[in-house]
Amino acid sequence: MTFLLALAFTLSAPVGADTWPGFRGDGSSRTPAKLPDSWSPTENLAWRVKTPGYGQSAPVVWKGNVYVTSVEGEQKEKLHVVCFAAADGKRKWAKTFDATQKGKNNPMMSRAAGTPVADADGVYALFESGDLVALSHAGEVRWERHFSTEFGELKNNHGLGSSPAQTDDAVIVLLDHQGPSKLLAVRKGDGKDVWTADRPARSSWTSPIVVRDQVVVSSSGAVTGYDAGTGKRLWELTGVVGNTIPSPTFDGTAVYVAAGENRMKPDADATSKSNCRIDLTGTRDGYEVTWRAKKLATGTASPVVHAGHAYFVDKVGFVSCLDAKTGELKYRERLDNQQWATPIASGDRVYFFGKDGTTTVLKAGPTHEVLARNRLWSADDFAKRKDDEKKQAAATLPKPPAGGKGPGGGPPLPKEELDAARYSAVGDVVYGAAAVDGTIFLRTGTELFCIRAK
Repeated sequence: MTFLLALAFTLSAPVGADTWPGFRGDGSSRTPAKLPDSWSPTENLAWRVKTPGYGQSAPVVWKGNVYVTSVEGEQKEKLHVVCFAAADGKRKWAKTFDATQKGKNNPMMSRAAGTPVADADGVYALFESGDLVALSHAGEVRWERHFSTEFGELKNNHGLGSSPAQTDDAVIVLLDHQGPSKLLAVRKGDGKDVWTADRPARSSWTSPIVVRDQVVVSSSGAVTGYDAGTGKRLWELTGVVGNTIPSPTFDGTAVYVAAGENRMKPDADATSKSNCRIDLTGTRDGYEVTWRAKKLATGTASPVVHAGHAYFVDKVGFVSCLDAKTGELKYRERLDNQQWATPIASGDRVYFFGKDGTTTVLKAGPTHEVLARNRLWSADDFAKRKDDEKKQAAATLPKPPAGGKGPGGGPPLPKEELDAARYSAVGDVVYGAAAVDGTIFLRTGTELFCIRAK
């Protein structure tokens, strides 16, 4: 395949003002849309709707349709894809599928964590059960794939959490787990494989991105570039630490890798250096690490690069602003809350969506300037619902590890920190956001919110 053919294969339409077609839009978390600056439970909250079961995926938007996914049942045996009208939140249709691989439905496990992708022909949703379904915008089932049936049981500590990426012609699926792992390009038209690439066993929850004519995967110890047209491995950066949850991002020319603390083998210096910028060279099989961060660890949110600056957020809510070209730290300031959802950049603003429903709007640039703080609900309402949900969740959660060990059997944690980790996904949690002109959609485990300026 020639370079021009490969490029034609991979180029997808950029995120427009009326579309948000996948996890972090096109994978960059940037939009040309103009977004509202302020809202509250009584201001600019256009509508909110309940969603079935529980879902940790972000919403996606395609020209008036908003799509969300969720799972339901004690063994997550039901998989839901739901379409809402962006204008008023009315449910247009809902489809339910039977999971081919079941698993415990509790807050310590993935619950529809993968965000779908959408294009002009429909929506494509991947679940932790290994089921990939393609539907039209009218809700008609086009085809299905069942990877746990094809390849065997998918084994991951907290369940599969990867979101698919897309090219014009294919859905890109990462199946990293404790068994034989794969990266696949699945043809959108009929669900058949365009190519598959075998990968070593790796447990992570990151998502692939498409950068020019490459698919880039950052996962559990390595960052790897593949030819998007053939699946051929082009390059690999090894020795990366803590790249199991946040996904990489890009600015059109470079890839920015995010990495968090490795609790099993803590190494702050190695973690910092793993947060880096990778320039893709013109040789098609080369790369260059142009800078590595100092004293930086990323949490759950992926980084955002906008207007010449890269924004990384750690697990307690510190945002670090770095010069995108040099890696020089411009500021590090703490937000008011934890951040699980990836920020969104628009114009001269960067929106940071707090886990507890508080969004902080910062001015883009090298100085820290808070433009607004907005709430979805009151602090009292949030606390009450959290307490109620904790009581219900206690019956479904597995027993804590013996000896006070952390999640996954890591080093012991104080009881307060252990409980915080154990109940971190209980109650109202903002998991993801989507943005189109004049509107922001926010997703919690059980609701979808539409914020729109009057």
